Parts: sequence; structure tokens; C-alpha cells
Amino acid sequence: MSQPLSRFLICQDRQIHFLDWGDPDREMVVIWHGVTGTCYDHEELAARLAQDYHVICPDAIGCGLSDWTHDKKNDPGLQFYAAVARDLLAQLGPKSVHWIGASKGGGLGMLLADIMTECDISHLILDDVGPGFPEWLRQAAMKNIANPPHFDSFTEFQSYLGKTLSRGGLRLDDRRWRRLAENWCRHADNGQITFQNDPALANQFSLHGQDFDLWPHYNNITAPTLLIRGEKSIVADHEVEKMRRQGPKCTVHNRPGGHVSLLHEKPLQEVIIRFLKE
Repeated sequence: MSQPLSRFLICQDRQIHFLDWGDPDREMVVIWHGVTGTCYDHEELAARLAQDYHVICPDAIGCGLSDWTHDKKNDPGLQFYAAVARDLLAQLGPKSVHWIGASKGGGLGMLLADIMTECDISHLILDDVGPGFPEWLRQAAMKNIANPPHFDSFTEFQSYLGKTLSRGGLRLDDRRWRRLAENWCRHADNGQITFQNDPALANQFSLHGQDFDLWPHYNNITAPTLLIRGEKSIVADHEVEKMRRQGPKCTVHNRPGGHVSLLHEKPLQEVIIRFLKE
């Protein structure tokens, strides 16, 4: 697997870390992870796409090596995420981008596909996310992110992560489970192991209700849009049908597994590549 450059830029007065894959003279693909992920979540897909594209994988605010929230109320919301993303792309200078967004990264993609003027989103891929968001899941996510569990050892953390995400439908081999656990953990102040992300990201779920009704933005999207929907999906059947009828009238590809996916399976990568080349 080819190796990326690890880079930092100041965007909206926040230091943003991102992985930079492939030839900068080629078309750009942005892969933006979910609410508690990191820039390494989709590294296998990034390496594959880097054969033909310039691929950018950012750490969102509060994740990975990017700054944690400065303004704990506003930074976790999609509006500020959008300002950061637009600043990042303005500095990198592409005329257009292909956007692949997982969960919150997909919500950000829907918002940007409507409002961004710095460059066009020419293709939009949404990994198991729609314009709406179930209230029960919103409450559960807020609780889990605000008060993450702590563990006495990395081994305990990895075991918990594997059991939790396996119940949700994620299937990985031992090497990938270890890699994911390494990227998703950090030491807390008390020396225990916990999740790497800023707990203040939970404030999106309590303070930014508009982030969970993105239909006004979705209906304005003109870019070809692909919804990749997990077998155990958070996107309800009725919402999928509405997405097929409205806005960009997305196409749908069903994949195995649940909400969280690393998009590492080669057949699924072929679906993504074909869509980007259409």
C-alpha cells in the first residue's frame, strides 16, 4: 500500500491534520470520516484511489491530530465543519472535488454540495447517511460521545471496540481490528485508555438540531449522488425512497455490515471507482 504525506494547515484558526495521497495534478477526492473516526479509517480505499486521483483524508475538528474544539458549543456543528472544509479546499486549490463522506462526513458533504462556492462537488458518495437522523440514535450518540468508557489497558479497549462494532455489523480480520483500535484510542489524564476524540463533539447532537434535517440542502444538490447503505442501516426505507425521488435522485448500493464501514472490500471499492468515473 502506498504511503501518504502527513500534512497540517491552519483553517479557521484551527490546526487541521490530513493525509495527502497521490499526484496533486490529478482530480481530487476528499474522504471525510464519521463523527468519532480519524483520517486513517479509509486508508485502504484512499490508497486504491490514489492510483488515479489526488486523495485528501482530513482529521475533523476534535479527532486525530487536528485541534480539539476551541468553542465547544459551535465547533462541533456542521456549519463550522463546513467553514473549515471550505478553508482547507481554498488553500489546496482544486476546481472540483469528488466527495466521499461516512456518516457525519456525508452530512458535511450534503451541506457543502449545496452551499460551497470555492469549488464544485462533482460526485457525492454518502456512506450510510441520509438527510435525516433517527432521534433515538441522536440521543444514544450524544450520551456515548460525552461520556466514553475508560479501560485499564489497550487490550481491554480493543476487545470492547471489536465486540461493540461487531454487534453493529462490522466484520474485520485481526490486523484491521488492531489497526482501528490503535487509531481510535488515547490515554486519558488518569492513565487509562479511552476513545481518541474530543467528548465535546457530543454537543452537535444537543445544540445543532439543523444538522439532522438536511433535506433543504439535499434537495438543492445537482451532483450525481450515490448512497452506500449498510445491511444494518440507520437510513430508514422510507428515507431511502424519498432520496431516490428528490434532489439529486441518488442511486443506491447495498453493502453488507452496519453503519460503520472502512470501505476496504475490493468489490465495494470497484463500485465507488465506477461511480466516480461516470
